Formats: sequence, structure tokens, C-alpha cells
Amino acid sequence: MTEIFLWLSIAFYGAGFISHVLARNESRRTLQRVSTYILILALAFLTIVLALRIMETGHAPMAGRFETLLFFSWSIAVLNTILLFRYRLRTTDTLTIPVIFLALLLAAFSDSGVYRLPLVLKTWWFEIHVVTSFFAYALFILAAAAGAFYLLREKTGTGTELGIYQNITYRAILWGFAFFSGSMLLGAIWGYLAWGNYWLWESKSAASLLLWFYYVGVLHT
Repeated sequence: MTEIFLWLSIAFYGAGFISHVLARNESRRTLQRVSTYILILALAFLTIVLALRIMETGHAPMAGRFETLLFFSWSIAVLNTILLFRYRLRTTDTLTIPVIFLALLLAAFSDSGVYRLPLVLKTWWFEIHVVTSFFAYALFILAAAAGAFYLLREKTGTGTELGIYQNITYRAILWGFAFFSGSMLLGAIWGYLAWGNYWLWESKSAASLLLWFYYVGVLHT
């Protein structure tokens, strides 16, 4: 059942992207509405996939490549939908939907077996750490999409349109930084409870620290 809904979600995101691209030349906006409904259904199917996975495994879908790709896709999709209804802006879908589609496609071909979680992962500190991390990544992707379209439309776009892109970029980076900072704090607490150490100098931790300092610089420029 999980696999069926996963492929339905993939198919609907693919159809949603195609209809979105075609709708850019649709003067009556009929196709734009159809595209919106398709993407909402795709998110609904993906949400069902996550719910079924939780029921199947007994834990939050955040362990292994299959589950993390699902949750990563879902976090982008949720924020993208909020962005759509908040700003009535569809151009960023041109970049965000392919990311969701490719991540889900990769998940579909990943190992979806159910395995016992290691003891260190059986804590809500880990789950909250992962949730905040992935929403931070999703917000950074939205910021990148809005920033890219600002640069593309800088010379031809209206002041209102460019202002929306700027607002989305800034707010997404600000909230993404807040979530990312929270995830690092929660990760430190989880690390201490799991290994007795707040910080481990490994590649992922070092990369996270560098990314944190990068966004500190971005927000202070």
C-alpha cells in the first residue's frame, strides 16, 4: 500500500510540474488551477505514505535513506504549499517541484525494508532534531528558488514582483536559520544523551557548523 501511494505521489508531482510549465502561457489561468489541485493531491498522497510508514515501523519516518528522502520531500512540499497560498506565487514551483519529484523517485528505488532502530535513535530528541533540520533545509531551498527568480527577473520584473521574491528569500533564510540553529542545539543534547558528548568532530557536524556560519554572514550583510 505504501508503494502504491508513493508512485501516485510521484506521478502527480510529475503531472503537476508539466501542467505548471504549460500554465505559464495560459491566459485564463484554468490550467494553473488544475496544476494547483494536482499538487495538493500529490501532497495528500505523500502525507498518506508517511502515515502508513509510521504505522508500519512504529517510529517517525526519519531512519535510513528511504524514510529521510520521504520526509525531506514532504517538508519541501508543505512549505511550498504554504508559500503558494500566502503569496499566490507559482514561479518558484519551477525549481522546487523537480527537487521533490527527484527525491521521491530516488526514494522509490531505495531500500524500503523495516529495520529495528538503534538504541541511540529511540528518543524524541533525535526526532525533533531531524524535523527541525529538514524544515531548515526545505526553507533554504525555497530561499534559493526565490533568489534565483529574483536574479532572472531583476531587469524585466515589476517592483511588486521583485519585492515578493526578496521578501520570500529573506523570510525563508531567517526562519531556516532559526530552525537550523534549533536543530544544532537539539542535536547537541541528543549527542550528549547518546554518547556523553555535545559535539563530535565528524564531517557532517563540521559541515553543519560551516553552513551555520555562512548563514550568519548572509543575515548580517
